[in-house]
Amino acid sequence: MTDPAINHWGLYVHIPFCQSRCTYCDFNTVTGMGEQDHAVYMKALMREWERIEDVPSGPLVSIFFGGGTPSLVSPDHIGELLHVVLTSPLTVSSDLEVTMEANPGTVDKKRLEAYRNAGVNRLSLGVQALQDHHLKRLNRIHSAKDARDAVSAARAAGFSNISLDLIYGLSQQTMAEWHETLDAACQLEPDHISMYQLQIEEGTPLATQLKKGQVTLPLSDTTADMADYGRDFMERAGLERYEISNYARNGRWSRHNRLYWTMNPYLALGAGAHGYWHGRRWWNVRGVRRYIEASLAGESVEAGAEPLARPEEMREYVWLGLRECQGFSRSRFVRRFGVVPEALFGRTLGRLLQQGLIERDGDRIRLSARGFDVANYVFREFVEETASA
Repeated sequence: MTDPAINHWGLYVHIPFCQSRCTYCDFNTVTGMGEQDHAVYMKALMREWERIEDVPSGPLVSIFFGGGTPSLVSPDHIGELLHVVLTSPLTVSSDLEVTMEANPGTVDKKRLEAYRNAGVNRLSLGVQALQDHHLKRLNRIHSAKDARDAVSAARAAGFSNISLDLIYGLSQQTMAEWHETLDAACQLEPDHISMYQLQIEEGTPLATQLKKGQVTLPLSDTTADMADYGRDFMERAGLERYEISNYARNGRWSRHNRLYWTMNPYLALGAGAHGYWHGRRWWNVRGVRRYIEASLAGESVEAGAEPLARPEEMREYVWLGLRECQGFSRSRFVRRFGVVPEALFGRTLGRLLQQGLIERDGDRIRLSARGFDVANYVFREFVEETASA
């Protein structure tokens, strides 16, 4: 798969609404808001977009509705925002990918048809597990049957690009249950699967439950075995691993995530949304009410920003690029930064090559099989490296 062109860019739209909060979630989400709140928030998103005076000159290749639960917002509102964005003076790719995250418990065929007609052409379903007791423990609102029905409904609604999110290392999850989840998920024939290890984030209900001894997690050796089994299972099922946690069929790599991993520009709309362009990273105010008030009043919704010095951009480019199985392109690095990566990270690259943790394959530098097993160590080497040029 070729890399995105250097001038390709994306738009991330944050939809913070949820019916309930998952025990592991530390994203910027809110519960208890209804359709009227949704309508006002979507209007605030459009106002924020209209205040953007400058967009990248290259083609917009991806729009991603993340959350939260974007599928709680009506298809009419999603379509209206897409219309406002796509009729703006910008260059749009002829094969624009428009992804929407959805909770299986919030969609049916009719609603999915409406999203499809509004312009969404890729669906990312937060399945997480396919045993009802695990879903209940995570405070998910859907059942295993809802997940299977959502995939069937999406196919019937015309979606030909469906991704599923799965989590392993759940409290009291057994290897047999993980096998069952993988088997059931692959029987649904998704085009893409993201497979993540459960992360314990401070301040979440799950972290509190863990501290109080109310839940226990599998041993680290067990989660490592789950990761290994999941990788092998995906490959046997015809899903190619293209990034540490992501697998796809027929080259259906997530276009939006690839923009992150290649450090291409992405603009951002919404409460708490993060963007990156012109060597600058920024983020919006997190409070949904505050965001709505500021945006509708014509005020800036930016809460903070940080410039990335050129060495820092180059460092991030390398370790993010190594997340992909094909690694990063040296020639693309040169086109982007005007120097070869060895000029800045020669010692680190040489050491990792000597240790057998990375390898050269023509123009590309990538993690070796051993390197994938200790990927965080490799990444840390670049994060802590001081560029010398």
